[in-house]
Amino acid sequence: MPEDTSGVIDIDAGTFQKPLGQIAEVLSQKIKREAPKLITAPEFVAFDLHVLIRQAQYTYDLLFYLNADERRESDCHWKAPYSVVAFPLVRNMIDGLYNVTTILQDPGRNGPRFRKYGYKKLLMGFDEDEARYGGEPEWDQWIAKGRAEIDFDIRQNGLTVADVMAEKEWPTLGRYIRSPQAGGTFSPHQQFLKTLVYGPWRQYSAMAHGAFDGLMRTGIFYVSDSLPHEVRTDLEDRHLRSLSTHISEAAAILLCITTELQAHFHFDGANIDKRIHNVWNALMPAFVVKELYRERYDQLMKEKGIHP
Repeated sequence: MPEDTSGVIDIDAGTFQKPLGQIAEVLSQKIKREAPKLITAPEFVAFDLHVLIRQAQYTYDLLFYLNADERRESDCHWKAPYSVVAFPLVRNMIDGLYNVTTILQDPGRNGPRFRKYGYKKLLMGFDEDEARYGGEPEWDQWIAKGRAEIDFDIRQNGLTVADVMAEKEWPTLGRYIRSPQAGGTFSPHQQFLKTLVYGPWRQYSAMAHGAFDGLMRTGIFYVSDSLPHEVRTDLEDRHLRSLSTHISEAAAILLCITTELQAHFHFDGANIDKRIHNVWNALMPAFVVKELYRERYDQLMKEKGIHP
């Protein structure tokens, strides 16, 4: 595909939107139904992976739903800022990719860690609320109900509160990639994930946190009524070019998650391997996708036997 003067690649979403959504759903169902028998880990580990890919799927679907041609062109209530304000959700997808790949590094160990530390954070949150609001009847009732619900869920999944409270931190993506391994080195997994917080990907964290460098990219759409009239006419074209970029990058992250899961479990049927390759080929004209493929997925798919 040709590259325009702004550096934005024009990729026809029709070549990847539905194929990627469909193959992600195939993997989602197989994770739920087949993965529990393929890993030595509590059953909830496969379920958590199922939830993580579903979160990415629905984020991907939402971006298309908000920006469908018929919605933009026919809905009198549609506004470009509604589209733009959803772009930081790509950062959520990146965090999901981090969680999926970290669990898959060692499902038997990291899968339970992921869930146990989540429970621990919820319980510590109630401790903080109790320290601040304890003694107020409405707060006491709310805290007690919350604790009871978490305690029930912990026991239902074969864990204990003592297990949960003894769990070490599950680091955020930012902390993980900045924490060297023994000997002061960084693992290949960490090096890959660094790719997703540098370069073009850096903008998603800035946008998600409302930082000025993030608003530099999106703020103009929020204050279009304050711009000179002659400038406003360029916003639609600017929005469409920006939308093309963010949609492609959201697709890339969902494709990464899908590829990681297939590389680990190598499910049979549904022509999964070929369909994954087809989507990579459709998205490859985008620079960031090509970089992800070169950085990890070209070699990973070869090593794991994911052939077209």
